[in-house]
Amino acid sequence: MTVLGAIIGGGQARRFGRDKAMALIEGCAMLDHVVATLTPQVDAIVTCGRDWPGLLRLEDVPQGGHGPLAGLNAALQYAQGRHDAVVAVPVDVVPLPDDLLQRLSGNGAAVFAVQHMIGYWPVALCERLAAYVAGGGRSLNGWIAHADARRVPDPDGLRNVNFPDDLPDHLPN
Repeated sequence: MTVLGAIIGGGQARRFGRDKAMALIEGCAMLDHVVATLTPQVDAIVTCGRDWPGLLRLEDVPQGGHGPLAGLNAALQYAQGRHDAVVAVPVDVVPLPDDLLQRLSGNGAAVFAVQHMIGYWPVALCERLAAYVAGGGRSLNGWIAHADARRVPDPDGLRNVNFPDDLPDHLPN
């Protein structure tokens, strides 16, 4: 089984006031921390809705401005014929666990209970998500219910960075 890591990062960061992906934690951009944790857990990594050096950018489907499901939709479409599943993570939740794939993989789709943008999505759901989005679906919680995704307990210490004050000074080892 092969897994594509998809970093969802096409948001406008209005509350944060600047590009969250570039925000520094321990001298490294937040997106670099996400890439470093994902790399040993997946077979390839893409970014959805944003550029990042060394990573393939996927344009949101159907287009940008349609929220995180447009990024997930792009990742699942790209993964068809290449990978068996997509692990999607937002750029603004740190620190990701080193055993992310192990926590989420299993029978069908799975998301963390609180940080539910972090999820495991079998490629078999690609057409279903495309139809959901084409029908006007933009709600992540609506998609989670529609896909019958399992909710998995969040690991300790996950932090959603919405404002500059939410940035941790350092990440646990």
